[in-house]
Amino acid sequence: MNAELRPLVGRRSQFAPIAVCAVVAIVMLGAPGISSAQDGRVYVGASAMLSTQSSHRQGSAPSLPTGGAGGTAIGIAIEGGGLLTSRIGLGIEISLPSRFTALQETDYLRVFQQESRHRDLALSGVVCEIVVSKPRARLSVVEGIGFVHESTLQRRRDQAGLLPAFPPTFGPYSNEYSFTRWTGAAVAGGDLEILVTPHTAIVPAVRVHFIKRSSDPSEPGWALGLSSIGIRAAIGVRATF
Repeated sequence: MNAELRPLVGRRSQFAPIAVCAVVAIVMLGAPGISSAQDGRVYVGASAMLSTQSSHRQGSAPSLPTGGAGGTAIGIAIEGGGLLTSRIGLGIEISLPSRFTALQETDYLRVFQQESRHRDLALSGVVCEIVVSKPRARLSVVEGIGFVHESTLQRRRDQAGLLPAFPPTFGPYSNEYSFTRWTGAAVAGGDLEILVTPHTAIVPAVRVHFIKRSSDPSEPGWALGLSSIGIRAAIGVRATF
């Protein structure tokens, strides 16, 4: 299994530098506007995050898993950017959840199970628009585009014995193997910035990531049936200067 997956991992991983360079370019293009804005403020922030996504079965064929691989995990997010005008800002966001664990079963000839530990790292260039501004709070809507790095660690165990049994008895798990993939994504959401000092705020936020999942059954991650929508809620601290 490892030998079959290694070429796929190599081909997908080569897009990582392209993804990072593209996101950095978004910020660099906005840097002159940020520096010359009348407000002159830039911001950085970090937050604790809860990420969740659903899944679906990829088909009814007996050779496919009977369910998808979805789950919920905690993680962290970091951000940076600045104001272009008094209401429009440009920024970059990186969110990294921990891996959630999902178990899929395939009832084909002999039953086997696959345990997957998956996460989606998201890199996004965003535009923020302040829609409500009060002395101690600001509400913003956020939208943007970027990339998602799909990363899965997987292992398999097969039914023990030659005769079928119910419930099935399984042998030991195989060694863990991995596969990764870079893909495009869009993001939308909102921030509520609550000032605690003139330069520090507590920021509850939500992001909805729209991820372009693979439609190629030959790719190892296709059978996971990952949803194209990932929801991430966070609360953190933002500093402006």
